[in-house]
Amino acid sequence: MFDAFNSPITLHYRPRNRNTYITITHEGEVCVRTPFKDMKRVRTLLKEREGWIRSKLTLIRSSQPLQQYSLGESIRFRGEIFPLSHFPALSAKIQQCNNPINIEKYYFDFYKKEAQLTIPSRVSYYARKMGLAPDEIIFKRMRRRWGSCDSRRRVTFNTLMMQLTYEQIDYIIVHELAHLKHMNHSKLFHALVGEYLPEHKKVRAELRAIRPLGH
Repeated sequence: MFDAFNSPITLHYRPRNRNTYITITHEGEVCVRTPFKDMKRVRTLLKEREGWIRSKLTLIRSSQPLQQYSLGESIRFRGEIFPLSHFPALSAKIQQCNNPINIEKYYFDFYKKEAQLTIPSRVSYYARKMGLAPDEIIFKRMRRRWGSCDSRRRVTFNTLMMQLTYEQIDYIIVHELAHLKHMNHSKLFHALVGEYLPEHKKVRAELRAIRPLGH
């Protein structure tokens, strides 16, 4: 009916409805519930909501679980999936190991080392821009959060951040640095984050849908 979204569209005729309602399922299906039988009118409604529909579909497609790679064969790194051969040292360790638990440990160690190499320079960059520097940076794997900041001005980053895109990594860094000034999620806090990351709302929505999961 309207293939501009590259997603299935399901039309539900609801003669008792006063309005047309458009929803997006978690599987990326566009569902239209409408009292109108006139397809031209339905197409017009879809066209009018095209921006909203596309933004929702983009969010859903970018929020798939992080374990879309095959353990021991590929790896998710900085928002992309690479064959394990892209990282020879890690690949060599895993090829010599048949224990899934040890293989996972190699992945976790890899992410921690990469986080320790990558994140401090990004923290320094934004710390200079924002005038907010933590007293200590801690790296560890966390199951539920991407980062945290405490009253001692210690910022902790989840080493699984290295699975994310650069844009998402930067958001987490700015988010935690902003907590050095606002230990809450007030309007002032979000305004501070938005001052340095104009796309912060989009990225925050992505990260809410992506949880730190397994390997």
